[in-house]
Amino acid sequence: MEDTPFAYSQATTRARARKNKRGNARYEPPPLIDLVHRCKADIESNGWITTCLGWERLVQDALRKTNISCPDVLCLGLGSPSSSREARAQLAFLISSFTVLEIGPSDVSVYDPVFTDADKALFQSFGMRCLSDTAMVPVLFQDGMHGVERPTILYMPHCDLKLYENIIDANWSEEQLARIIFIANRFSDYTDKYVCTIHVKG
Repeated sequence: MEDTPFAYSQATTRARARKNKRGNARYEPPPLIDLVHRCKADIESNGWITTCLGWERLVQDALRKTNISCPDVLCLGLGSPSSSREARAQLAFLISSFTVLEIGPSDVSVYDPVFTDADKALFQSFGMRCLSDTAMVPVLFQDGMHGVERPTILYMPHCDLKLYENIIDANWSEEQLARIIFIANRFSDYTDKYVCTIHVKG
């Protein structure tokens, strides 16, 4: 992912308070879908999404060079949008990205074991496929050991090194790796940190 920082606006986190019958202020959070829409508007209006379009062009170039058309999008490790504003920001970025890449929401699948019922309803409202509803998903995605059968963009914003390793290991063939495009943190950030850890322990 790009290093450009994204600043949350007050609209993303502030909600109206209503008074109850006793006159005390009572917090009522906005609907979850409204929070995501606000977040999406924020990243599109403050220039952050425009800054990131450079890597989206890289994705388009990669799709063209690898002759991948109509890819699926698989999002892993998003976090819970109902409880995390970082997850809402990543979801808003995902929605903006597949819009730019002209990928329909029905081709986007999401999975994270932390998803709540509210999260699942949110994904459904956007037309995405929430894989948490599938009985075999915990088995297929255990520790990220998932083999990709179709050309796929893997969107993995909050994943640790082990999950990346397992995904790559599960697809360790020239044919399968050629089907995958990662939208994720730089792998070098993880490897550099791992090398530094080894030196410190040594």
